[in-house]
Amino acid sequence: MIDLLVRDGLIVDGQACCRGSLAIEGGRIAARFAPGFELPPARETIDAHDRLVFPGIVDPHVHFYGEGIGGYSRLAAIGGVTTFIGMIRGAPTDRLATVVAAHREEGLAQSIADFSFHVVLYDREDTLDQVAEIAAQGLRSFKVFLAYRRRGMMASERFLLAALAEVRRHQGITLVHAEDGEVIDWLEQAALLEGRVGPEHYEASRPAEAEAAAIETVALCAQATSCPTYIVHLSSAAGLAAVERARRRGVALWAETCPQYVLLDDDTLRRHGATAKIAPPLRSKADRRALAAGLLTGAINSVGSDHASHAVAAKEAGRENIFEAPFGMPGSPTLWPAMYSWAVEHDIPLPIIVRAMSETPARLFGLGHRKGHLAPGADADLIVVDPASRRSVDAAAFWPEVAPSALAGESFMGWPEITVARGEVIWRHGEILGKPGRAQFIPQKR
Repeated sequence: MIDLLVRDGLIVDGQACCRGSLAIEGGRIAARFAPGFELPPARETIDAHDRLVFPGIVDPHVHFYGEGIGGYSRLAAIGGVTTFIGMIRGAPTDRLATVVAAHREEGLAQSIADFSFHVVLYDREDTLDQVAEIAAQGLRSFKVFLAYRRRGMMASERFLLAALAEVRRHQGITLVHAEDGEVIDWLEQAALLEGRVGPEHYEASRPAEAEAAAIETVALCAQATSCPTYIVHLSSAAGLAAVERARRRGVALWAETCPQYVLLDDDTLRRHGATAKIAPPLRSKADRRALAAGLLTGAINSVGSDHASHAVAAKEAGRENIFEAPFGMPGSPTLWPAMYSWAVEHDIPLPIIVRAMSETPARLFGLGHRKGHLAPGADADLIVVDPASRRSVDAAAFWPEVAPSALAGESFMGWPEITVARGEVIWRHGEILGKPGRAQFIPQKR
């Protein structure tokens, strides 16, 4: 007798859609059965007739300073995220091992979804000497910022090059926030001096050309070091063109976008103000179309939430001056429903978004041996979706203590009825069932 049987659903993975059943034993997929095969008895059965069954979502881009790891994981489970990779950083003077240990301890104590981390590298002389220690602990993805100079986070091109070389030496991958920090810093200061502080002026302070220029720099460094490199939150047609130019000359460069860049544009920023202030900014409708085409063709490889919550008061500080508001907005639990709805409404084959939201992020960040697919031997992470259901994003329910997402009030399909993580139902029909501390830290393979 097996632990759990997911019976007679339309199973959608990164290759195809086919009807069948899943047998789960010991937290792993034990077998997949085509229709007509005799199914084993099970202690628990989920009847997936008239339902879609997807791999659990792997969110490769998360910040948890709004709710903490535990709070984020509960929101994530509602939206079908069963594994997330958090961006972690301490103060520039903190040892990387100390930062990792603190976040890992918090995750193991509080999270209901499995997790791993990307470790931020500050531009300091002693930083790169610590990469080997972190890689030995099973973390092989590192992040570098080319923006936020006045916040002390911006790395020089010299440091970027050295960081890519060191990460490559340890068979890792480097993530880069690609905006030209010097340019956007000057443009922001010019806007402040001239009193151009309304939401309509924000995008001009971080133009698409600054993103494209930074990607060109990243591509040169990636080419020189042969380090696999990943552009986070790609926002523009110009940025995508820079990525594709690099690939045509053989650079190992991957790109991620986010639902907000595919579904929203600069009109949203003008309407919502600081609530919709993210970096890079929301772009034009033409940029939205380019990103959608990039997802369809595979030129954009993955989709992450870039979840980043802030207190209402912090966002309110940008009411009179958009530059006073912090960057970011919450992206869970809307990550999957937003992209599923986009795919259905634009007749996009569902395996395309499964690849971008489960299979590819797991593979790129060394989790593909366990996550991102429903083959026998993989962790039993999956979501069960009623394709006929639709409901609106309830900001009061999802984000009662933080500023809501600009997607609040939007109507989406694809909300999971059931979320299963390592064979355990952690969300079912509106109720969180997963208990804090059930999660595992997943080391990244080379």
